[in-house]
Amino acid sequence: MTLLFVSLFLVNQSTAFAYSFSSPKEYPIKWNNLIAENPSPLAKEFVRSAEIINKRLMHGNIPYPSKKISLNWEKGYNHAEDKFVFMRKYGVDCTRLLRYLYINMLHLPYNSKFSTAPIISKTFTHNNPESMSQLKNFDQVPKTKQGFKPQTGDILAFPGHTIAVLDPENCIAIQSSIWLCKKSEKGFCVDYDYGESAGVSIYHLASERFCKNGIWKGMDNNKLKFTIGWRHKAFNTWILTLPKEAKPGETILISGKNLANKYIYFTGSKTPVKARQIKRSSIYLKDHQIQTVKITVPNDATTGKLKVFWGTGKPSPEKTVESQAALNILNRDNHLVSIHSETFVD
Repeated sequence: MTLLFVSLFLVNQSTAFAYSFSSPKEYPIKWNNLIAENPSPLAKEFVRSAEIINKRLMHGNIPYPSKKISLNWEKGYNHAEDKFVFMRKYGVDCTRLLRYLYINMLHLPYNSKFSTAPIISKTFTHNNPESMSQLKNFDQVPKTKQGFKPQTGDILAFPGHTIAVLDPENCIAIQSSIWLCKKSEKGFCVDYDYGESAGVSIYHLASERFCKNGIWKGMDNNKLKFTIGWRHKAFNTWILTLPKEAKPGETILISGKNLANKYIYFTGSKTPVKARQIKRSSIYLKDHQIQTVKITVPNDATTGKLKVFWGTGKPSPEKTVESQAALNILNRDNHLVSIHSETFVD
């Protein structure tokens, strides 16, 4: 990746990749609006995580590593109590920043072959059996003739580099790069950082030729066009609405994305229940197909949030997304059934 960015830098210093938001006044991000616009709970959490990183960057940057990351770097990272502090001291490359986001901040199963290892940029950009063995927790983002239309949390890649999309409509992402444009004017870079002075940033793509109106083509350069995109499956499955209350054995309706035939865990119950889609129940919400499904409340369910299994194969609580609202479980006397006690009076 170093050679790729160095060569492009030497060929054309005036071509702008992106710029850092070291000053919030330069291009303010409306974090709360971005959270509200995303119906996916994981997408909301992704925005919150990016905001945390952005605030911490204001007290000291995370550089791009001066040397290729070695086994000693990995050992130090794995043993570090505060991995953010470790990265600030020793730097981090593009794919290891994504690992930090997905594993340490979003607490998601990431590399399906090696649980704590990074998914390197070569893996992201090659659709072959070796890569797919590590990307079982991801779905490909469709590519059109115009480019990619990503969602918050999606990963876009080209040979040598990967980024994570933060604000799709406004062409804002999070990355760690060896070259960083600090200030651009009319699509050209007029001030930049390079090497260790670059690194992790929240940035806005400068050229509308490569990103506009939610369509992403590349990093402001014909040689840096995105070749493939990935979406973690946990971002593609979630509960949107559910009743306020229900009784064990009752069939209820819930809505959300990708719920048909998915297994759902109720608080207090160890056995998940399979949801069944109602015919002609799909509607669209901001490009998301929302399904309404019916599901029977298990007899051992207690008051609390529901968790939907987003993975494939045998369901497990480790691969679930929690509902934002809780379901109140009532007994025959209409008292709340709590996980901490048998019942208590309303």
